[in-house]
Amino acid sequence: MVGQHFAYASGRSGVLQNMLLSSSDRDRLLGAKDLREAEAILTELKLTNPIDQGLKKSAEILSAIEEWVRKEVEHMTPASKLPTFAILWMEYDIPLIAYLLKKHVGLTSAVSTVPNDAMASCKAGEIESFLAERKNEGLPSHLINFLQTALQWENPTPQYVDAQVSQYITSRQLMLARASGSKLIVRYVRNKIDIVNIRTALRLVEEKESSSDHLIMGGGIDPKKLTGNLESILHAINASSLPYELAERIRKASNDTNALELALSDVLAKDIADMWNIPLSIEPVFAFAALAQSQLKLLRTLLIGKRAAMSPQEIKHVLPPFISASHYLS
Repeated sequence: MVGQHFAYASGRSGVLQNMLLSSSDRDRLLGAKDLREAEAILTELKLTNPIDQGLKKSAEILSAIEEWVRKEVEHMTPASKLPTFAILWMEYDIPLIAYLLKKHVGLTSAVSTVPNDAMASCKAGEIESFLAERKNEGLPSHLINFLQTALQWENPTPQYVDAQVSQYITSRQLMLARASGSKLIVRYVRNKIDIVNIRTALRLVEEKESSSDHLIMGGGIDPKKLTGNLESILHAINASSLPYELAERIRKASNDTNALELALSDVLAKDIADMWNIPLSIEPVFAFAALAQSQLKLLRTLLIGKRAAMSPQEIKHVLPPFISASHYLS
């Protein structure tokens, strides 16, 4: 039955990938003169066909797309394999949990708001109830244990809270990846940890700071090997299982943020492309969900730029790299 389920899922995910953004869709949105025109273009794309066509505001549209993606994944996946997708949904838990912990100890501003994403795996109200009254209805035991530990922190800084929440979520993601039985999903999670650490390490080099406190454990590269200068970071990358050409691309992109982000994103793009080609398995569904998540992040950044009246050139400079839905990447 599981094999039959995935036979359907492989075909369905192939259909769904054709509804995701193309590079020309991105360029149309970038070229919009303002937010209103960008929202109008967004409603014309295939990506918004499955949602309520009466939605016009970008925030409502993105939320509806997130809900649609999640429902499609749940429909295509056997119940026994659904926990694997928490690897992706938990990405949205990081800002939510970090914000609520900082709010609880008075580290947020009066005008800040709770992050709200339809894909998040936990609910803000349940976390707030636990922090305020120790009510644990609906929260998983691992999150309760983490929150109990967090309540005992003495004078935490915002940076410390962010680092601890990221490490907690990453550890859970890696555990779920291993439980999935998919070597490709494990590779994706480990590579993503390494990419986050490499990006952070390069920023620390610019700031002339050398510390592993900001780095996350669980990737293929020991965080301690990323705490030196640029050359030591590149050496650690070359000695890892990451693509050998990545170190040279990073070296060439030392003064080009866009080129750096493209080099890093290509690693995950290759991981996703490899997943598309494993029939009768969880990998194609995971590839669809991971790609949709990446494109939603791109859309959100683009629309924030339009709301801030930034020029297309300014938005393009901060836009996450576009990851193609192609099954084959060179």
